Amino acid sequence: MSTLRMLPSGKWNAQVRVAGRRPRSRSFETNEQAKSWADQLEIKLRGIVTREKPIDPTWEEMALQYCDTMLMGKSSQKQAIYKSGVIGRDALFRKPFAKMTPADINAYKTKRLQKVGPTTVHNEMVFIKRIFRWADREAQAAGKSSITNPCDFVPLPRPRKPRDKVIERHELDKLIAALPSMVGTIVELGYETAMRRSEIVKLQVKHLHLDQRLLSVINGKEGDRSVPLTRRAVVILQDVAASCHGPESVLFDITPHAVSTAVRRARRTAGLSEDIRFHQLRHTRCTIVARKGFNQAQMMVVTGHRDIRSVQRYTHLNAADVVKLLD
Repeated sequence: MSTLRMLPSGKWNAQVRVAGRRPRSRSFETNEQAKSWADQLEIKLRGIVTREKPIDPTWEEMALQYCDTMLMGKSSQKQAIYKSGVIGRDALFRKPFAKMTPADINAYKTKRLQKVGPTTVHNEMVFIKRIFRWADREAQAAGKSSITNPCDFVPLPRPRKPRDKVIERHELDKLIAALPSMVGTIVELGYETAMRRSEIVKLQVKHLHLDQRLLSVINGKEGDRSVPLTRRAVVILQDVAASCHGPESVLFDITPHAVSTAVRRARRTAGLSEDIRFHQLRHTRCTIVARKGFNQAQMMVVTGHRDIRSVQRYTHLNAADVVKLLD
């Protein structure tokens, strides 16, 4: 399967993935050149795979196939491809997919825990397990032998407790003061709306409905949704949209990763807690609306959560918060 995307430089990058072959990538000046190269290479590689003795794919090749077939068009595809590459670089995952053992998975877990935190390893293990589970379903659907999931025999590391830091207004002001103007605007918008960084940087002028105090999130983590806006959020968006040209214009020309990098540098420059991260803006807004007395259904409209369990943690307010709601 081939995918095309425009690079920040204006060139077009083509990626070709065929099961049993290593992924290929190349950049071209035009979309037509990239598509022609990708189509020809895909035909060639599929022909080779058909004529030659089948090659046992590695875990990474199976993971990329999963990304292409199950996540195509979804916002999570890019992150899943990146995660596949991180895991697939480890020597333990270079053996044939079907020959991986619980000992391999456990060795990987042990090695990773020496480099990154338990939450990261937990998430990687869940992803590894998902690929085996998907491959097993595909094999059975094709009438082939079932694939044993080696992750079933390896206990997952316990993730750390979610961060509960609520960012105070004075901390937010210090953070924004240490940020470049555009990122500062994105951060304040995150504080006002509980939107994820990826949702904010994808916003286009046509997604704004400021007369109704709403905006549309398209292809977000939880799909499409409408976001209710505070009056301050409306003012912020009006100022940004005023400098854009046309409904297709993107409000913020920056990547999610660059936003997080800027926030990390700014909090250190400002001498703020390491717990102040972009995602804590979302947690902070959830806490604010919970303290206002919003019920769980109303909170889910604000945050975009689809699982009520995700917002239940915000309903456990202290006694002082509840007293304010009583007659």
